[in-house]
Parts: sequence; C-alpha cells; structure tokens
Amino acid sequence: MNKFLLIIPIYNEEKVLESVAHNTVKEAKEQADILFINDGSYDRSPEILLSLQKQYPFIKLLNKEVNEGYGASIISGFNYGIQEYYDYLITMDCDAQHEPKDLHRFFTYNPYVDVVSGSRYLKDSQIVGKAPEDRVEINYRITELLNETYNWSLSDAFCGYKRYRIDAFKNHGFEEKGYAFPLELWAFAYRNHLHIEELAVDRIYLTNDRSFGEDLDNKNRRYRHYMQAWKKAEEKYGIER
Repeated sequence: MNKFLLIIPIYNEEKVLESVAHNTVKEAKEQADILFINDGSYDRSPEILLSLQKQYPFIKLLNKEVNEGYGASIISGFNYGIQEYYDYLITMDCDAQHEPKDLHRFFTYNPYVDVVSGSRYLKDSQIVGKAPEDRVEINYRITELLNETYNWSLSDAFCGYKRYRIDAFKNHGFEEKGYAFPLELWAFAYRNHLHIEELAVDRIYLTNDRSFGEDLDNKNRRYRHYMQAWKKAEEKYGIER
C-alpha cells in the first residue's frame, strides 16, 4: 500500500486553520499522514495547532521559530517525506483556497505520474469568488512562457495543490524559499524529464488580503522576481536554451 504524506504550510492562518484542519482530517486520516508546518506564525496559529494535536494525536507538527517562506516549508516537507520513506507527497494550502474533499482524487490518480498538478483554469474548475487580476495575469504570463520554453501544455503554473512521487525528487536540491518556488520546481521537472499531468481543482478566493511581502506586492517587481528565480534555477540545473 502506498504511503502518503500531506503537508500543509501555515503562516498566520488563525481565521481558517481549525475548519481547514477538521475537514482535512475527515478526508485524509485513513489514507495519509498529515504534517502541519508552522512557518513562524505570530498570530494564534501555534496555539490552535497544539489544541488540534490534542484532539487529533496523529497530527504531526513542525514549528519554525522564524518565518522562512512558503518555499522553505515545501522543501522541509520534501525532506521529511524522503527521510521517512513516504511514497507520495501532497501539498495543500491552509488559506481555504484548496478543498480537502478533492484529496481523494489526488490519492487515487495514476500512481506513475511524477507530478499531479492542480489547475484552477481547466474547464472542470469551478469558480468561487474573484481572483486578483494581478495574480491571474502573472500566472498566465509565466505559464505561457513555461509552455513555449519547455513545449508543455500547462494551464496553471502556480497552484499549490499538488501530488509528488517521492522517488522522482530524492535528489531535488531545492533552494528557493519564497513564493518563486514553483519556478525552481518546473526547471527541475524539465531537467529530469518528469511526467506531469494536471487535475482540475476549484478556483477559490474568499479574501484578497494575502501579501507576498512589501516588495513583491508590486506586480511588476513580482514578475521580475519570478523570472530571475527561473533563470537561476535553470542555471543550477544546467538547462540551456
């Protein structure tokens, strides 16, 4: 039987953490171990996590004293999954944008696919709320560039809802600690000829208050940052265009 690890990065998610956790446990407890990674939250998230662990003793917690970044949490999850001999890693955000009820589709998807990447832009994706225009635009531009450069047909480069086949990532060498992590992931996937397929998930935006950090909240600066991270990743993995 395949061994799944579900990792959920957390940074100041006190408003939705309990509901996300309860729904996730309901959908995943029979098929996956659940690891919450607290990335230096300064709201009530840490104490909520401790309370949840008392209610659900099987929940695993990784607490970081300082905020290291979204990518750093994903990398920590990869390393934990590799060290503990899991077969698959699933990443799910804790901001209520990812439906726990979709987990079973990731659990049961073709086991030979290296990356099952959620997409919010397929015809079966339902829309709840309105996505910020700058995010939609940047996602579209980066996705198109990835497709043109690597001869792919992705529709969503930045969805965090994904399943990874651990054997394909044992020598990942990931370093990108921030929100540009997906660019390093895609460069690694291309360099290693990984099999990627997309799975439709809903596009949910209940609030628009997420910040990328003072510098990266500016659309143009964020786009340049992503492009620089992509170039750096390609150089690291020896990708020549």
